Amino acid sequence: MDTNRKLFLFTTTLLLLFSIAIMINAGINFRQYAYKNAIEKSKMTAEIVRDGLTAHMINGIMDKRAFFLRSIANTKDVKNLWIIRAKSVIDQFGEGLSNEHPRDEIDRKVLKTGEAVRKIFETTDVAILRVTIPYKASAYSEPNCLECHNVKEGETLGAISLEFDISDVRKEGIFTLLKIAAITLVFILIAMLAVKILFRPYLEFFNNLQESLKRARNGDFSLKVTTNIQTKDIRLVADLYNQLIEKFQNTIGTIEQKLAILLKNSQTNCSDPLEKSSNTIDMLSKIHHFKNTIELDKSLPQIYNRIAHIIRQIMETENFIIYNVESKDNTREIAYSNLDKPVCEVSTFKNASKCRAFRTMNIVLSDQFPELCPYFCGDFKYYHCIPYQVTESFSLVITLLTNDKKQADHFKRQTPTLNYYLENAKPVIESKLLMEQLRQKSLHDGLTGLYNRKFLEEFIDQVTHQAERQETKYGVLMLDIDFFKKVNDTYGHDVGDKFIKLLADTVKSIVRDSDIVARYGGEEFVVLLHESTPEGAIKVAEKIRTVFAEKSIYINGEHVKKSISIGVAFFPSEAETIREAIKHADVALYKAKERGRNRVIVFEQSMFKENSY
Repeated sequence: MDTNRKLFLFTTTLLLLFSIAIMINAGINFRQYAYKNAIEKSKMTAEIVRDGLTAHMINGIMDKRAFFLRSIANTKDVKNLWIIRAKSVIDQFGEGLSNEHPRDEIDRKVLKTGEAVRKIFETTDVAILRVTIPYKASAYSEPNCLECHNVKEGETLGAISLEFDISDVRKEGIFTLLKIAAITLVFILIAMLAVKILFRPYLEFFNNLQESLKRARNGDFSLKVTTNIQTKDIRLVADLYNQLIEKFQNTIGTIEQKLAILLKNSQTNCSDPLEKSSNTIDMLSKIHHFKNTIELDKSLPQIYNRIAHIIRQIMETENFIIYNVESKDNTREIAYSNLDKPVCEVSTFKNASKCRAFRTMNIVLSDQFPELCPYFCGDFKYYHCIPYQVTESFSLVITLLTNDKKQADHFKRQTPTLNYYLENAKPVIESKLLMEQLRQKSLHDGLTGLYNRKFLEEFIDQVTHQAERQETKYGVLMLDIDFFKKVNDTYGHDVGDKFIKLLADTVKSIVRDSDIVARYGGEEFVVLLHESTPEGAIKVAEKIRTVFAEKSIYINGEHVKKSISIGVAFFPSEAETIREAIKHADVALYKAKERGRNRVIVFEQSMFKENSY
């Protein structure tokens, strides 16, 4: 509904409601006037009848009262009149005339209660007001009622019932209301005509303004607002609006171009340049907040959790995997996944170049060709793999999965948006990778490639509480090369380094991947055997000792061999912490040296009491 119709309907409704209110008020006033007039007349008639009957009684002509009552009943507007005797009067003076008795329930109620009753009976043709007024005995009236009647003060002697015809007053009220309605209708028509004439220029102005705003919303700022209204305020509004859209016309294109530079290849279905710019700014704000957030994250797993959250928001799915791909060693691992089982064959992890998305650095869409990726083994109908290169040696591959074609199409549309987030995450991921590489270097021994003592200290603090909760067992080996100082003194430190590396390689070849091997310092090594039994730990220690003893290093035309001594301890059976177990193993190693070297000694508590340590 346009403004013109709304204004017309509003004004008409308001005037009609005002007219109805006036007519209702007038009708109520006429009715109350007729009712009040009849009531006053009934009171006056009752007084006249009472005084007349009293005069008849005093003059001893009560038998002549019928004429008097008929003359009263024949007055104007009195339709009917009769009097009623109370039982006390009947008992004292007799029944009276034939019509001097209660005619209905109203008469009986008034005689019983002594309270006047007023009631209107209306039909479509007539309106009758019935009034029944009691007469009460009083010694204080003139004459004294108690002198003639054997009654008590205030007792009802009788009543008078009157019926008044108020039909003429009602008709007069209806006629008056019709005149008011006619006058109101004429006033409404005049008001509508005036509204239409006076408000037409204003409505045309607002319609013109509305059309200009519609065009501006779609990026067309060419329509200016014109008006013939001479009112200063309206002309000022028109001028200010025209200046505003002219500024928009001059600047919006520039804003859109500059925002497009920030988001390359921006894709949106919005044709409104203002809304398009607003959406672009909103996206930039979210990306900026995302980047600031991940910059404060401590580790790559935390960043991957942030990226996963963004994927859920943009792609509207829970089925996706984030892969880390190392191009140097050609391996791939899952960095984040919500799925219970892998969707790519295991061989692609050992040989990342088999991953089509990583190998081509192009998005792989399963709806392009059937079985596009021969290594996909998931239960989903559609897969959407997005590669993203972070550094020369490190890339991400995000695999989105669905069984719904509409959602697969949604993946395509939202991929550029996801790339904006990944582009901003790139320097942060690169920085975290560098920090992780530096950290790994700081935790590894440069000569052997094993963990160093710093790593071992951190590992002990982290794993002790976990081991206590999960009741994990460790066998702890402390070992070093016998008479190592003599090797350095005789052959030099280069040869000493060769023996240290030989021992490191020997230990690594014997222990499992789940075991921890660390260079503790100099020629000393610590081995933590995960979930090892005492028998198993001793067996591993003996194997390391014997295998190393058989190896040699060729020096100056001869093969030189060395032996090692090993101390063994256990956690948690004989130590409260892993740190304490390492100390026990060190004590046992000292005993192995003391007892002739080239042997494996298991820690015993009695070793603390021996004076030799």
